[in-house]
Parts: sequence; C-alpha cells; structure tokens
Amino acid sequence: MAAFSHLPPELVEYVVTYLQQADICAFARTSKSLYALAVPILYRHVDLSVLSEDRLPRIDRFCLNIISDTRLASRVESLRLGQQPSKVVHEGARWLATDKHFDDDLMLHRAMQFLRNQFVITEEERIVEGIYKREYSAFAALILLVLPTLQHLEIAHSFSTSVLLVQVALSNLNNPDRPPSQALLNRLSSINKFSLNVNRLSGLVYPRTLVHSIFDSILNLPGITKLEFSLPDGQGHGMFGLPLHDPHARRGPLVAEIRPTMITTLVIRSTGTLLQILPSLLSCTPQLQSFTYDLFYNCNGLRVNDDRIIDLAAWSDLLQEVRATLQKLVFSVEYCHTDKYPFQQPSIGDKLYGYLDLTNFPQLHTLEAPFPFLTGDVDFSITTEIYPLLPPNLRHLSLRPDLSHAQALFPLDTSILPSGLTFQESEIEARHLMNARMDVSYMFHATLEFLNCAPGLDTISVWQPADASLSWFDGQVLDFATICRNKSVNGKIIQPMLLRWMNPEHWNLIKEITVFDRTAPARGLMEKFHREEWAGIPLGLASQYHLYALQAHKVRSRRSRQQSLDIVSPRH
Repeated sequence: MAAFSHLPPELVEYVVTYLQQADICAFARTSKSLYALAVPILYRHVDLSVLSEDRLPRIDRFCLNIISDTRLASRVESLRLGQQPSKVVHEGARWLATDKHFDDDLMLHRAMQFLRNQFVITEEERIVEGIYKREYSAFAALILLVLPTLQHLEIAHSFSTSVLLVQVALSNLNNPDRPPSQALLNRLSSINKFSLNVNRLSGLVYPRTLVHSIFDSILNLPGITKLEFSLPDGQGHGMFGLPLHDPHARRGPLVAEIRPTMITTLVIRSTGTLLQILPSLLSCTPQLQSFTYDLFYNCNGLRVNDDRIIDLAAWSDLLQEVRATLQKLVFSVEYCHTDKYPFQQPSIGDKLYGYLDLTNFPQLHTLEAPFPFLTGDVDFSITTEIYPLLPPNLRHLSLRPDLSHAQALFPLDTSILPSGLTFQESEIEARHLMNARMDVSYMFHATLEFLNCAPGLDTISVWQPADASLSWFDGQVLDFATICRNKSVNGKIIQPMLLRWMNPEHWNLIKEITVFDRTAPARGLMEKFHREEWAGIPLGLASQYHLYALQAHKVRSRRSRQQSLDIVSPRH
C-alpha cells in the first residue's frame, strides 16, 4: 500500500477534507510535507466548543497562532464556540489549566497590543483580564475580533457564561457612545451566517433554553444574510426536560430593537410555535427570501392546554410581513411522545387548525410542507377533495408525510423489552401499521391531485416515510413517473437515510430519486445523495423522534430483522 507521502498532493488533500478535526491534527504531525498540506484544511473549519468537563479545547494555542500569523487567521472560514449542552457538561465559566509549555506572557502582550490599536469595545479590560486568568470566554471573544475573513459563526449554545464576553463584544457594536472602529466592522462584516443552539453533531435538540435578548446582539453583525437557531423552550418536557410551550404565556419579543438587516435566509429548527414573539424578528428581515420552520412538540407526560397548537390561518397572516420578497417556504412538524412506542404516538387531531393560504405570495416559487398543511385534512381521508391555496407562481412543490400514521413508525426492537409486547399492544401495532399503509396510499393519490391543481409546476417531490418498508410500491413509482412524463413535470422521490442506514450520523442525509427528468426524458431512474441541504432546503427536519429512538437502542437493526426472517423461512 502506498504511503501518503507518495500520493499526489491533490489526492491527499481530498482525503484529508473528509477527516475530523482531531484526525487532521494527528495527520499533520506525521511529517513536514503533510503538515504543510494539512494546515490550510485544519484552519478552514475550526471547532473549539466544550465537549467535556475535564478537557477543554486548546483555544489558547489557536488564539496565539492566529494573532501571531495573519495568514493562518485569514484561512478560517467557520468557527464553532461555546459548550455542548449535555448531562456531562454543566453550565458555567471555564478556565484552562496552566501549561508550562505555553507562553502566557506573549499571549497577554499580543492581546493588549491588538486591543489597544483597535479601540474595539468598552470591555477590552475584561478581555485582557480574562486572558491573564486563562478564561475560555476571553479567548473566544478575542478570536472573534481577530479573524479577518470568518464567514460562519456558530455558538453551540446560548450566550452563557462560557462565551459571555462574545455577547458583550457583539452588544457593544451598537454602542452610540463609543462606536466600533471601521477596521473591526470590516472584519466582522465578513460573517454572513450565524448558527445558534443548533446541534450539528448528532442532530438532537439541545436540552437547554435560550435567552431571547441575545438576538439583538446577533443582529448587530452587519453582514449576516443567514440566521439559523433553535428555541427549545418552545417544546414539551419529555425528551430532555424542556418546558411545554404555552400559547397563552406572555413573553417578550425576540428582538427589542427593530431595524432592517440583510438577512435573506431564516431557518428555525426543532421549535414550538412562536407566533406571539416571531413578528419582531420578521420585521427585521425586509429582504427575506427563504423561511424554514421545523415545528416540534413532545407530549411526554404533559397536557397541551391550547386547542390550536398549529393555527395555519395565523401562520398565513404572520407571513404577510415578508410576502413581497419570500421565494422559498419550508414547513415540517413532529407531534410525538418520545417515551412511547411508534404505534402509540398521539394524533394531533383538531389541534391543527385550517390550512395555508399562499395565494397572495407572488414571489414564492418553492414550497415544502406536510400534506395536511395544504389540504387541511389531518385524517388523510381519501374521500376528501383537495383544493390547495397555492402561490400563483409556484414552480417547485415538495410534499412531506408529517403528521401521518407512517411518520413515526420504525421496526421496534422487542428484544430490549422484559417480556415483549402484550397481545393488546400487538393488536394496536397491527392496526397502526394498516393505518400507516392507508396514509401512504392517500399520499400517492393526493400527489396526483396536486399535479392537477398546479399546472405551472416544474418539479414535484414526494418524501417517503423514514421506515423503508412503507415506501411506495414499484407500481406506484411507475405510475407517478408516467403522470409526470405526461404533464412534463420533473418527478422526484425523497428518501431520508437515517433509518435506512441505521446511523445517527445520517440524520441530515437523503437520497433523491429522479423518476422523470423532462430535460432527459429517455433517461431512467437517477439517484443522488444530499447532506445538510437539498435544492436550498435544509435537511434533517422532523427527525427528533427517530434520533431519540436510535439513541435509546429501540430500533431493530437490519441484521436482527434478517435473522428473524431466517427463523421464519429457513434456507434449504
């Protein structure tokens, strides 16, 4: 086998880009030539978040490196700071242990020199003091101020004490008594994407809540065009002890100071409805083009007090604020009980009210939503006539199986149960599976109706349930392709890979199957994988229940299922 040093640099670089940050560090230490090749990649996407109590990332070394070498600093494109909320990482400030091999005096000198020359914020004394005490928050704030071409800033959790000085620095950007230097504004204006409280590692919603006032600090960044966040205080208690959203509760707006921003993309993940407090944020986005909202309700042991958890008529009214500019709209929803079996999941019933009216959104050309959001029929009744109120210039329609009996189903591993399922539970499971198949059949027929209701479509995409056994039959796929061909509409089937490959790492991975492409009508099925984003639409939505099930080892593996089949039908 050839050594890395004997391979072409282009091939080695391609391999290194797929490695984790720790692996790239180890790779760079093997030789000088590999170090020179790996360092640019190592500094491209930097994760300095706190993963455990007993081991902090060497944020001090990174800070000294970039403040001493502008070439290294200019390589950083994305930066992740803060602590990963979990049972093993507790809230509070962090101090790095003393390292006799690290030059603290040089670090302090460079920090004082930089802050003195920039006249950056009123809290520079606190940053210097924090550097002297080796405080994580101080290094994080200084790094943010130093980086000249940072594009994506990601805070792993809310602005807690672990990154308090970062919030202070951002807050002071709007200080009329002492405005920031133009040099600082030029550096910070390179940040065009901000992610807050979004768990990109496992996809699971974080267990702690946010403080709403932090959004005013975030909006002080002058160049942000994409804002992504999760507000877990909008959901229920079951999975991680989160408080259930109370629609009658009086909470302050997300943004206190309304001002226009450059935000064109807004992504809200794993969040209960924010109808009361979201208008203030939308008022700050006069250029908004893409809006994604991932509704998540965990009914674990708690009672929902409101008859209308999802009021689609109210959502239609709320979005009027951005109707003149909105081009992409994405809705997903999970209404689940994370401690119950997949066949025991609650039905949202009449807690979903109305349907989306998008007839006066002239710029809206891409729409992804669950079937009930467009039909108003949460029962998936095949006898209900469909009259969706679609945008007049809709070109791309994507339909989701959310809120159906098929959404939550997965192959339950009964071997983890003390005595298996009871007879009554088995009956309920069989009945639920039958209802799920009926819902899938409804979604097939409803898709054909949507093709008749939207004659100007370029593309129609249909999401399949997470459980592969509930996917459309071959005959249904063939009929779908034939009708798409007859109407000259691109037809796509979307398969989420989380349960198909039984790996939480694939929580935001899909397989796109094009059954008909009008630009190449003679071509057959074409498959393509997408991760994180697909056609400008965020992936990994409405996946919390299945992620939790995988974490709790409730999903039966493919090997176990094959063994069960072998027992029933032994080979001869």
